[in-house]
Amino acid sequence: MERLHWFPQPFPDELLYSLAVRYHRLSANHSYRRTSQDLFGVYSRTCGSILPCCLGTLSQELARAYSVNELINRFTLLPLYEPFLSEAKRSAARAAMAGNSGTGLKMSLGLTASGFLKHASFRYCESCVAEDSRNCGSAYWHRIHQAMGVCVCSLHGKALRAITFPDGADWRCMLLPGEAVGSQIMETPAESAVDIVSQMQLWALNHPTDVQRLLAGNFLGYRLEKMGFLKSGRIKEQALRAFLTPSLLLSSLANEFQEICHSCDWVFTVLRPRERVIQPLKFYFLCWLLETDLEQLRAFDPQADTCNEEAHKGNDPGTTIDHGEVQARRAVFSSSLNMKCHEKPGYQWLYRHDREWLADYVSAHPFIRLRPELVDWDARDLALARDLLVARDQILSTQSRPQKITRAALGRKVAHSYDFLRRPGKFPISFLLMKDMLESDHDYQIRKIYWAVRHYLPPEQSAVSVVYRLAGIRVPHVTVKEVLHILSIA
Repeated sequence: MERLHWFPQPFPDELLYSLAVRYHRLSANHSYRRTSQDLFGVYSRTCGSILPCCLGTLSQELARAYSVNELINRFTLLPLYEPFLSEAKRSAARAAMAGNSGTGLKMSLGLTASGFLKHASFRYCESCVAEDSRNCGSAYWHRIHQAMGVCVCSLHGKALRAITFPDGADWRCMLLPGEAVGSQIMETPAESAVDIVSQMQLWALNHPTDVQRLLAGNFLGYRLEKMGFLKSGRIKEQALRAFLTPSLLLSSLANEFQEICHSCDWVFTVLRPRERVIQPLKFYFLCWLLETDLEQLRAFDPQADTCNEEAHKGNDPGTTIDHGEVQARRAVFSSSLNMKCHEKPGYQWLYRHDREWLADYVSAHPFIRLRPELVDWDARDLALARDLLVARDQILSTQSRPQKITRAALGRKVAHSYDFLRRPGKFPISFLLMKDMLESDHDYQIRKIYWAVRHYLPPEQSAVSVVYRLAGIRVPHVTVKEVLHILSIA
């Protein structure tokens, strides 16, 4: 296939789908299928997605004018999600977008599980359409308008409109903003959560490195501490829920926000991600709930805040401590009879001023917590031994066909048999008793012959094979002499 001889000049913050639509128009292609073959070499079903695939082929068709990474960074929404991804997931997402199959991409980024996709639509701002037509010669789809939770244009403060494709069609009819009927997705807000979250996401899309700095510096933890919702590094969950619930109930319930305004359980998933992928909308909405604006995100400096915190705590590394005082406090601490180091006198002072010596002392004098034995295993062993004797007597006294005395047969008649068999060290008497109780094949067949003779009353002159058949013995472990003796005394 020949390389493309021309391609539209990208506009600021243009979506890849918008470039494909403009190429489709200028090429006068009769269908999306033809345009897809030109751009991607295959029939791509992800061109209208915020995370399109087949970008490796597109880069080749453009004679490497744009590398795959440039296409992803400039014309897709992956940079909005990347700060929240691990290195492995970030590489896998870029590899999937470079290849021809995007199966599972949105699932791996948590979009499918979030429930946000059912609210997705092609959105545009009427003021942007007018300005773009005047300044660029054509309206186009903006990347940021397609992000989850962006319901307001960050430039004009107006609510976005969602396009309705004609005749039940979808994005493959290749339309630009304003060319079909569009409905407003929410009422125009006045300095509400959706407005601030939209501004935050626009900044984050263009500054992913700064977002990574926020996450590395634990910005949310910093805000929780400033607002008094942390105690000894732990979240005061009840107080935080009481603070967040009124704000959630009063927040806009438009579109994607319906998924997160009914409860604040998701907040603790964001605060404790545990390798889960955090959705950008949830992160920035939580920033707003914690009374944060865009300027605070931009100005956050984790190193400066750490230094201020240390200064506030009074940890001044330049302070000189008298050597005699250190020795005296060590002596008082060491002479204490309290077994718990943190309860000895002077622990806090040594922790702040002589931490290295304190760490060595604690390592050399570990506190071993003595836990009382909650179970009297000896008594339980004796009780189990009695149960085993009763179980053996029940097996021997049965009037039906004899059952062999085995571990399984005894275990079925004893309570908690599986626990008993898994803990041989806890039941020494019972295990020795069971070992003596187990029946050999010879003894078991003797019992079976006695039972058969009593039950069927065969004559003394009966053949030994008849006795075996009546007793259910296939492979005898008894002698003929023993069988004849049993017949003679029966």
